[in-house]
Amino acid sequence: MDTVTYPDHHVAHFIEEHFVPARVRTKDDPELLKEYMVAWTPNIVVTDDQGKVHYRVEGFLQPQDFVAKLSLGAGRYHLNRQEYDQAAERFEEVAERHAGTDAAAEALYWLGVTNFKQSHDPGQLRPLWDRLAEEYPDSDWTKRSKVPM
Repeated sequence: MDTVTYPDHHVAHFIEEHFVPARVRTKDDPELLKEYMVAWTPNIVVTDDQGKVHYRVEGFLQPQDFVAKLSLGAGRYHLNRQEYDQAAERFEEVAERHAGTDAAAEALYWLGVTNFKQSHDPGQLRPLWDRLAEEYPDSDWTKRSKVPM
């Protein structure tokens, strides 16, 4: 990540715009690794100011994929805080900007959830989850959306 992903200007800009980064060296703080259940690196944990985990990215990713995952993490942070407009904005951006990727499939799933949470109308799930099934039929996120309604 240090040689390819972090130096990328899109990655650096996205992190600067949306996060307060902190780096922990695995050998320096083994207790913190236990607390956040880090078994392998790289391991990026999106937390709030209380240390509550909202999203996790594990393993090496190319810059574009990493930005997509970070954006999903920001969306999950906003969704968990019931900041639905901000969550929807993140998920919509990932679905459009990263179309054809696993991140876009995940974004459509969470966008449906966000719309449902905001409206309390189960009908808000179906159009997005139908789109998810059509565009990403083999995605794990499509499988997760196959709940009886």
